[in-house]
Amino acid sequence: MLELNFAPVFKALDQLLAAVMVSLGIGIVAMALALAVGTLGVAMSQARSKAARAAVVTYVDLFRGTPLLVQILALFYGSTALGLPIPPYAAGIIALGLYYGAYVLEILRGAFEGVPAGHVDAARSLGMGSVDIFRRIQLPQALAVVISPLAGQFARLFKASSLLSVIGVAELTMRGHVVMTNTLAPIETWIVVAGIYLFFNTFVVVGAIFLERRLTAGRN
Repeated sequence: MLELNFAPVFKALDQLLAAVMVSLGIGIVAMALALAVGTLGVAMSQARSKAARAAVVTYVDLFRGTPLLVQILALFYGSTALGLPIPPYAAGIIALGLYYGAYVLEILRGAFEGVPAGHVDAARSLGMGSVDIFRRIQLPQALAVVISPLAGQFARLFKASSLLSVIGVAELTMRGHVVMTNTLAPIETWIVVAGIYLFFNTFVVVGAIFLERRLTAGRN
């Protein structure tokens, strides 16, 4: 019968928690980049320029249509091959931000399309330009209904940061490998690592649900 001994893993728990902070930092910065890219993409998709709209479609198709791991490797090793090496942490953040930016863009675009057309028409009748309408009318209303979807994307991004171990980023999964090697307790190590990922993802999702309910109650 298999006997599990978590004691050696718990002794190294401080290493895993330190790695969690690295993963969390990467996740926060990458999500901020994804939000910026997604917001810019929505603005471009509503522009009159056909070139801008075509660029958005190409971006979404490219990043949603190829594996994230391939994008990480292509950015990291491709930049080095071009003589412009990007540090592993920066490459990881950029890759995650661009990949999830494509999903955030679609979430925001759906939210913007849900803004009543009458609000936009009223703003235009007052002489507001496209930029002001987007910033003052559409964006605030859209953000109120995208809390849960964006939280879901952040939870996925946090888990996906484990892929950055392949380019040498010392995040939670890479640290898990080190702890596993030092303790010779693979099953126990990965149970603890999985539990940490589950805890943080649950915290994000529950927090988003609570925040969304508060915002909905405030609007009602």
